Amino acid sequence: MDVAVGTEFGLMVGATSDAHIVESVAPGVTLFAVADGFGEVGRGNATGPLALATVRDYLRRRHRVGSFGRNVSPTALRAILLAALDHANARLFAQSGSTDDFVGSGTSLTTVMIVGGHAFVGHVGDARAYMLRVGRLEALTSDDAMFADTAVSSAKSSLPARPRSRGLLWRSLGTQAKLEASISHVELLPGDQLVLCTDGVHRCISSDEITGVLAEEDRAADVVARVLATVKARGNLDSGTFVVGRDLLAPSPGSHVTLVLPRALRAALAVVAILALLMGGAYVVRSGYPDHPTSATTPTR
Repeated sequence: MDVAVGTEFGLMVGATSDAHIVESVAPGVTLFAVADGFGEVGRGNATGPLALATVRDYLRRRHRVGSFGRNVSPTALRAILLAALDHANARLFAQSGSTDDFVGSGTSLTTVMIVGGHAFVGHVGDARAYMLRVGRLEALTSDDAMFADTAVSSAKSSLPARPRSRGLLWRSLGTQAKLEASISHVELLPGDQLVLCTDGVHRCISSDEITGVLAEEDRAADVVARVLATVKARGNLDSGTFVVGRDLLAPSPGSHVTLVLPRALRAALAVVAILALLMGGAYVVRSGYPDHPTSATTPTR
């Protein structure tokens, strides 16, 4: 698989609320997931990373008890992913302080579990999953949100691009005792490409623009870099995470996932590396080079 992921931090975000996972949870089973949380659980734990880790660990436990066997049916696999989301919802709800009358914290979560030639899509909230097939980008999820405006400005328009306002979620993970997550099943074909993103991306860039970038770039990392650059140029207020997966019928990505860092973060890391080299050089100059050891000679009698 050719997989890349990146996050662009929003102008009004101190710490990103987004999280992502692209991992092999069992032989032949790959988990793609993004989350956009709000609020905290426990002692300052962000909801998005906790939800994704809970889903991943649940699937790994099911692997250890043999749930992903050779003859497992699509219906059984769908039930496994639904149970994973139910488990994550119960854990967050128990720790979030949410009740029937009060919402303490929660998260949008969209996950795609690929098993062989099948993709199982689990969704709640306003993060999205798309599939590019034969040049057409098809939405695999529907937003559980109400938006004040629905039009997303495009670079092809003569008007300046403007991010769409944030939506009001009417369903999210961890905010209700019982979750009714959406689960769908897609049979993969050669050439299919998978896209996942949080609302910080899809509120700034249209699906037609994403389709164009997917068609023009040969590497998943280049697609992610171009999309996030567009999001940044349009002044995204919220953080946005973008995931691209290609060659989905190839073996699981394992450690071959490319992390696309924001420009500001790459620049900061470069400055830190230069400062470290300068400090190391100054230390050597001040301390002096160690003397060469003298050869030991054995006195003659």
